Amino acid sequence: MARPICAKCKTPLARCFCDLVVNVTPAVEVIIWQHPSEAGHAKGTVPLLARCLTNSQLIIAETLNRCDFEKRVGPTARQLQLLFPTDQLQPAPAQDMGSNRLHVPTAGQLRLLVLDGTWRKARKLLYLNPWLSELRPYPLTAPGPGRYSIRKAEKPGQLSTLEAVCAAISQAEKSASHSLPILQAFDQYLIRLSQQNPHAPTE
Repeated sequence: MARPICAKCKTPLARCFCDLVVNVTPAVEVIIWQHPSEAGHAKGTVPLLARCLTNSQLIIAETLNRCDFEKRVGPTARQLQLLFPTDQLQPAPAQDMGSNRLHVPTAGQLRLLVLDGTWRKARKLLYLNPWLSELRPYPLTAPGPGRYSIRKAEKPGQLSTLEAVCAAISQAEKSASHSLPILQAFDQYLIRLSQQNPHAPTE
């Protein structure tokens, strides 16, 4: 017999997170590029994140050229930067006009692109879409420890997509006022998921 599904979040009612959603609109614009294999994952963090961020967009695809990507996300004067470990990227450094200093956009100037999937799938997105490596990376300077204990990380200290985006928002805005409510909702969701399946973390 099929389990009842929530009409809004499309998850079984036992894992429904609709009551945890908090609507926040940070100055940073967020675009989430999700690998198709991650869509619908029972322990994924993107559905909650996307519902909380009123100025976010979600793309589910394995390959997109830059033209098609820009058609999907729409035009902007913001600077597009990639939230991904910098040791995976070798982008050409962008510089201020007439200056040798790297340009650091303010939160209101930033359009942040985050790749969502297992680390293997996220790296595959980079490999299949080489133009992504031409983007300036957005490095997290002090993101703090991860709290996503119900899902196995590939390396110690790695963050879920939700945690990484919240850390980037806090860093860009120099404030946790927009990220903290999402993290608090995430903590409650982790409790809910762990009660449903209190076993060892899985991929």
